Amino acid sequence: MACFVVQAVLLCLLFQTVCLSPTIWTYDKIAYIKEGTNVNTDLSVINCSDPDTNPTSTYLKTIVPTTPCSGCFNIYKCGTLECLQYRAGKGTLDRSQAASYLVTLSCTDTIETAATDVVEIVVLSNGPPEFVPGALNISKTIPSSLTAGGLIYQVSAKDIDNDAITYKLKVTPASAASHYVIDQKTGAITSKIDMMAECLDFLTFEVTISDGQHDVGPMVIDVEITNPNTAPVAANLDTLIQFNEVDATKTTLYTMLLTDDKSTVKYNVTSSNADGLLQYSLSACTACTAKAITNLLPLDYENTPLRVTDTTVQLTDGYCSSPPYNARLQIMDVNEKPNVTLTSNIIQICEGKQEFLPPYIISEQDTYDTRRWSFDPLTTNMDPFSIDPNTGSIRTLIDYDVDKPAAMTSPKTLNIIMVDKGDLTATTSVTVSFLDCNDNAPLFKSSFYTGSATACSAPGSKLLSITATDKDLTSTTGNNVIYYEGSGGSVTVNAAGDVILNEPMPAGTVVTFNAYAYDRGQVPGPLRSVNPAVISINFTPCPPTPSPAPAVTAVTAAATTVATTAAVSSTSKKSDSNLAWIILAALLGTLFLGLLGFLLWRYGARCLDACGKVNCDKQCCRPRPNRLLTPEIERRPPLQKQPEQPAEKEADPVGPGFLFGFWKERYPDDDFKHLPDRKRLPTPGDMEAHYPHTLDPVEDPLSSPSPAAAAGAPKKNCIVM
Repeated sequence: MACFVVQAVLLCLLFQTVCLSPTIWTYDKIAYIKEGTNVNTDLSVINCSDPDTNPTSTYLKTIVPTTPCSGCFNIYKCGTLECLQYRAGKGTLDRSQAASYLVTLSCTDTIETAATDVVEIVVLSNGPPEFVPGALNISKTIPSSLTAGGLIYQVSAKDIDNDAITYKLKVTPASAASHYVIDQKTGAITSKIDMMAECLDFLTFEVTISDGQHDVGPMVIDVEITNPNTAPVAANLDTLIQFNEVDATKTTLYTMLLTDDKSTVKYNVTSSNADGLLQYSLSACTACTAKAITNLLPLDYENTPLRVTDTTVQLTDGYCSSPPYNARLQIMDVNEKPNVTLTSNIIQICEGKQEFLPPYIISEQDTYDTRRWSFDPLTTNMDPFSIDPNTGSIRTLIDYDVDKPAAMTSPKTLNIIMVDKGDLTATTSVTVSFLDCNDNAPLFKSSFYTGSATACSAPGSKLLSITATDKDLTSTTGNNVIYYEGSGGSVTVNAAGDVILNEPMPAGTVVTFNAYAYDRGQVPGPLRSVNPAVISINFTPCPPTPSPAPAVTAVTAAATTVATTAAVSSTSKKSDSNLAWIILAALLGTLFLGLLGFLLWRYGARCLDACGKVNCDKQCCRPRPNRLLTPEIERRPPLQKQPEQPAEKEADPVGPGFLFGFWKERYPDDDFKHLPDRKRLPTPGDMEAHYPHTLDPVEDPLSSPSPAAAAGAPKKNCIVM
């Protein structure tokens, strides 16, 4: 479109032609519409074109006034042209607020000046329709012989604006609404059924008319039906019907009283209890005024699902149906003789003071019958028993103990009488005997047991035993068969009562725990001792072990002592996971202490001056002869003193050869028996081979006196360590 517009402008400029504006005209300059219009309505046809054949479009430029219906008008395509249309539901056409609207339409080709046109929309007032005649209450009678489709009443109305009128109908009662209809265009009210089937004598019709803008009415029409038909009536239904249970069939239980103005009465019976309804005869009757309800099956009150049957009965004469009648058929109970038996006439109960319910089997038809229980006073010595009159349970009045000599050992027979609510009786008998039951719990002979173990005791060792007794006499049922349980972690009690060591504990540990005794009684069940036995085990040190033989040297003795100590410690603390490392550390420490002592003893001695200082500036004496040397070396004559040679400056720092560089040779005239291996550490034997010196002298060139001074200076007395 934009390209077309640009091309059109260029053509006008190029050929210097005149470009013409579009034109618009409307076929209806004044359009009319009624207020209250609720359908879309075309108001005027619009022709928008362009002499230059350019594309055009039409739109609403302005609408005056803007309320209350400015959004009610719009332009849309209608064929090859366009139309101005009223759009229902977009606003309200109300003449009292706006009698007319001026709508400005614009036609444009987007090139030249747009063309406009104005359409006036006039809102016309709309009058409501009227009933003819104008009376709004009408009375009418119709015969009951009127057939389906017959006219009941003709409603007439008119409209001043000649608007189409529609008619609506409401019927009272609402149950008859489906029987009548009104023609929405003509207002004729007709019946859809024969009036004989109406079963009413009075009806009310309400008619409302509308022109689409206004609703008028209602007009009320009261219709009386002459000689109306009425539905049958049951005079004694909608009630509770009760009757006794019976064994015989076809017994008259109840009679329904039915009335109708016609000769034929039919009825229909329904029930939510289909099985219950099958017990009764409720077949339809013809021209009857009474209908008997009989039973087809025996009626049993104790058959609970069939005891109550709720029924719904509806009568009809072929035209009119009665309202539904609700009748409940209920079977009443009749007292019947009970019967009592026992699944077992012999009952064995535990010793002691007991209460038990004999295994009664009550066979009677009276489900909710009441019962009273008693002993037969003529045939039963009730002492020492009593019976609950409501439940029939029997209790002993004294505490029987079979474990004592005065126990009742012979069975006793009790004759029992049951009486129901109608004083009908049933009898039975039961024989009772007492059993030796597990009624005594084990009892410990002592409440506290103590024992001891050493830290070296072997697992599985028996430390002590505990004992309990049981007063029950019977062992065949396990009443006095005792076993024991208890655990203190490292110590447990087995079933025989033996206290067993599971794992030794360090000396000084005390393990205390509770143990219980149990019997293996079966009736009423096993018992546990009321109070536990407290068991306490004290762990003492291991017995001492013999000490090892003395060692040859002090170093060896120390190592042996440490090893012995470590062995003892290892035995007393076996559970310590780091004990091996502690022993290894002790052995290594002993070895290094011995080596350090030897080095200090062998190499630690130094010349001391008169002041007792180490490495003083004075000349030291010769070292003390080494007692470890052989006698031959000690008795060797001293060498002749050699002429003093000028001291040569050494590159290495001054110090003991063996302590600072091991095999450092400081004297070229040293006499070695064998050349040493200078890649290994020195040993004491190397010192003996290094003749005549056992220690390299320490010389400090900064503090040494001159040769002359040294020659004239007197010698100091030195102490050789």
